[in-house]
Parts: sequence; C-alpha cells; structure tokens
Amino acid sequence: FQAEALADIRASNARTDAALLAMQRQAEQDRRASAERFRQWDERYEKDRKDFNKRLAEISDSMGTLIEDMVAPCGFQLAHAIFVTEDADTCAIRIKRRHPTSPGEMMELDLLAIGPTKLLVIEVKRRMDAAKAAEYRQKLARLPEFFPELSRKAVSPAVASVYLEPSVIAFLNREKLYGIALGEDAMQVINLGQF
Repeated sequence: FQAEALADIRASNARTDAALLAMQRQAEQDRRASAERFRQWDERYEKDRKDFNKRLAEISDSMGTLIEDMVAPCGFQLAHAIFVTEDADTCAIRIKRRHPTSPGEMMELDLLAIGPTKLLVIEVKRRMDAAKAAEYRQKLARLPEFFPELSRKAVSPAVASVYLEPSVIAFLNREKLYGIALGEDAMQVINLGQF
C-alpha cells in the first residue's frame, strides 16, 4: 500500500511539475508577446509624437507667415504713417542677406520700407512679448553691418503681431519701437505719437 501511495504521490508531483513548467513557459511567451506589443506601441507613439511636433511646427510657421502676409500689403501705408514727412519708395518683405565678411551669418528682415532719408524695419511675430522686442532691438544694432548702404538713413523700428498686449505696448513706448497690430480693416500703428 505504501509503495502504491508513494508511486501516486510521485506521479502527482510529476504532473504538478509538468503543469508548473507549462505555466512557466506560457507566462514567458505571454511576457515576450506583451513586450513586443509594448515595443510596437512605443514605436507608434514615438512616430505619432514626432509627426505631431512636426505638424505643430508647420502650423506655427504658417501662422507667422500669415501675419507677415497681413503686414506686407500695408507696408507703404505704415511707412507713410510713421515717416510723416516723406513716403517710402521701396517696400520689400522677407529679405535675407549674408554678412559681408562672415558669410555664415545671415540677417532676415520681415518687412523693409525705404524712403529718401528714412527706413522702416518691421519684425513680425506670431506672439510678441517684451523679451522678443528686446531681442529685436539687439538685432537692429547690427543692421548697418548687413546693410551698409542704408546706414545713413534714420531707422524707425517696429514690431508687428495680430494683437499686442497693453504691457507690451508700454514696453515698446519705453524702447521707442512702433507697435503694429490688426486694426478694424488692416494692420495699423497702434502707438503712433506715444513716444
């Protein structure tokens, strides 16, 4: 009887061991399958994230270009409003110029209106704030390096955006920068005569 019971226990243990081994193998297969699904999901997520960021950058760029396109047809009118005593003879958008002695450096001007003695230089931003206006002021300091032929003209610097916050307008007034924003029908100088 004991030998028979011992044989049954050994057979039961063998079945249990086989079942545990099968469960272990199945768990390992499931873990590998889950890891593969997670890896594929992670790859899809990363691709989707990169596509989203690229699309967001494209939209942001197109918003900036849209605002430039809103300012461009108003260039001569804006120059007339700011220059007062003369009209601009030339108005151009999206001008890029290499530095004459450092060809790796480039300056881009969003809008440039040139009169006989005056120059209107407009920087367009999707969203203008005081920090961006201050950066623009620094950029303008290098204007004669890139455009020496314009160095004798009086520069009227301006920044443009669809809307300028009152705090930004106050900053522009202190810095003697013209602010241009969307008026009722077109882009207009919003701080004319305030500095």
